Amino acid sequence: MTEVDELDVNPIFRALQKQHQDLYDKAQENCYIVCIPQTSSLVNISVTKELIATHILKPSPYFKSQYQTLHSPHKVVQLEENGKEFRTVEGFSEEHIVKILNEELGYNQDFKPYKILILECPFNPSLKGKAAVSNTTDASNGFSAFQTYAESISFLKSFAEYTMVLRQVEENLKQFNANYMILKDYFCEVEDKLKSLCQQVSQDCLRCSKFAREQDPKFREALDFSVENYIMGAVHKKVFSVIKEAFEEDDKLLFTKCKQLHNVTAQQLGVNKKIACPLPQAVVELANLDRLQTPLEKLYCLKSTIDNASQTIQKHLEENRAPSVSTAAEEGYCLTSDDLIPILVTVIAQAQCRYFASNLQYIESFHWASEANDRGNLSYCLVTFKAAVEYMKTTSFDDMERQPSLKREISLEELRRATSGPISGEFNSSITGSTTSQSAGSHYDRQLERISQMLKASNDELRNTEKSKTPHHRSIFGESYERLQNPHKETSEKKKDKEDLGDFLTSLQNDMFGMNFGKQS
Repeated sequence: MTEVDELDVNPIFRALQKQHQDLYDKAQENCYIVCIPQTSSLVNISVTKELIATHILKPSPYFKSQYQTLHSPHKVVQLEENGKEFRTVEGFSEEHIVKILNEELGYNQDFKPYKILILECPFNPSLKGKAAVSNTTDASNGFSAFQTYAESISFLKSFAEYTMVLRQVEENLKQFNANYMILKDYFCEVEDKLKSLCQQVSQDCLRCSKFAREQDPKFREALDFSVENYIMGAVHKKVFSVIKEAFEEDDKLLFTKCKQLHNVTAQQLGVNKKIACPLPQAVVELANLDRLQTPLEKLYCLKSTIDNASQTIQKHLEENRAPSVSTAAEEGYCLTSDDLIPILVTVIAQAQCRYFASNLQYIESFHWASEANDRGNLSYCLVTFKAAVEYMKTTSFDDMERQPSLKREISLEELRRATSGPISGEFNSSITGSTTSQSAGSHYDRQLERISQMLKASNDELRNTEKSKTPHHRSIFGESYERLQNPHKETSEKKKDKEDLGDFLTSLQNDMFGMNFGKQS
């Protein structure tokens, strides 16, 4: 997301989440396209419910690539062939081209994806806002959400006015680590206590600020993330040890599943073979999860894992694309949850994190800064990994064929060097044992595969020979008779013509009385 189009400061997106939640819920439930004109184009424009509903699009039942607005079915826009701009078709004062600046994916409660598109300007050409010139723009761009514990401490200590606040926080944290008792069945009390402490420290820091930074959303975001990192990093050892104790059985179950799926490929789990490729960078990134301290660090690790997987898959598609094939469809390729979840299962299995279930619970329970500042990316990453873990826990992989270890995506030694983290002897022996047990059957598997290939080649050769001996004779009764004899050919041609029609017109073309409806030539 570009700096000027951040959703957390966009007036339409903020109104959609707060004042008009019913529209947002309807869009998410039906997986409609949510269009958000960029912030600079909305200056001096009144954000009304009508304006918001005009920028929520649902597919037209008449023609593909056309969309009706949620405000009125008579307002129609069309997605151009390049996939980078909309053209207003009807219901607006004039025809208007609106560029798509950026795209994000959101997921509803059923884990179904919906698109959020950042537009250059509103669909209605009569609404022309002027770019705002803000004195705080440069200051906003100077701050970012600090991810690590060390960065957060450095950021907070860079403000001399925060010295007394930080000194008091340090004393409170010492008392917490020394005297506070955490029971594994009463996490809610610990969550509330630490969350309240984070909020109080942020407010105290803002009151001490020499400048009006409380009005700067970027600074407040950086402050919230840094304060949470500082506090959770200081209590990590005490809190996380209790979480590991509470989720010990889940960690053991997932680790057993990881050993079971270590050599299973994404294609075996149902992923399209075009995108089923090795993901060593994603595996290395996720293998660092156990040794990170704060929930925010761990959450960014999950995000980086998904980003690395997506980039590797995109690169794989580009390298294996046929030169003669048009690249328009593949350039716009986007991973869906149906593909991403099994892909992440293979990454989790190879990363072999010992406390994966505990890490997810730690993030979910003790990360709060994203509640106000998240643009959808971080929460989406957590939900996606939770779905992958649930899939691993509830699915039996006993009958799944394991691939030989010759095609492993990354070796144990490579993981050790990349993550520079200790790997236990139990972990090492379990992998070694798994590889040894599979080598015995690999010889017979290769023999059966070669025999199957020979039989397939023989059948193909016989079929081609018979086909070449049977010449095609044209009927003396003409093409009409041939269509009667070969109805499937005509059906396939009609099917191609119908691909450009929407669901409604297609159903009319299939009317049982044989009458043609729709647009007449």
